[in-house]
Amino acid sequence: MKNLITKQIMVIAIALCTLSVAACKKDKTETSGKTGTFTIDGTSYTGNSETQTFVNDNYSIVCQQDDPFKLIQVTFHNKAEAEAGGTFDVADFSLNVPTGEAEIGVDGLTFDPDGNHTISVSGKKITISNVSLDQTGGGSKHPTINSASINF
Repeated sequence: MKNLITKQIMVIAIALCTLSVAACKKDKTETSGKTGTFTIDGTSYTGNSETQTFVNDNYSIVCQQDDPFKLIQVTFHNKAEAEAGGTFDVADFSLNVPTGEAEIGVDGLTFDPDGNHTISVSGKKITISNVSLDQTGGGSKHPTINSASINF
């Protein structure tokens, strides 16, 4: 009887471990094989794009040039909304991007738009023109994205 109870406890423990691992959803990053160009404060960059899906289903496209290092990140409410395209309001930074909006980050930092700005997406290509940003948290950076054309 004691052996049976021990075996049952072991089976239950293994089942719980398996379920907890399966329930633990991780951020997912994929290299897209696509590229993009962007100009920030008058300096032009070219880089590779990759996509990220976060645990809250926000969908992000990162375009990064390695030398000299520069990256731009655009995050949407979810992948379906980004791929469907359209015009998106540039949003203040938050932990969950609202539907119909997009957040823009530069060099891994977070920003709010300086004024009302929109970006557009068509055919899995992000187009940005003259978007000024203010670093969140009282930061001192105020980049302007003069232009961007990022494939994902």
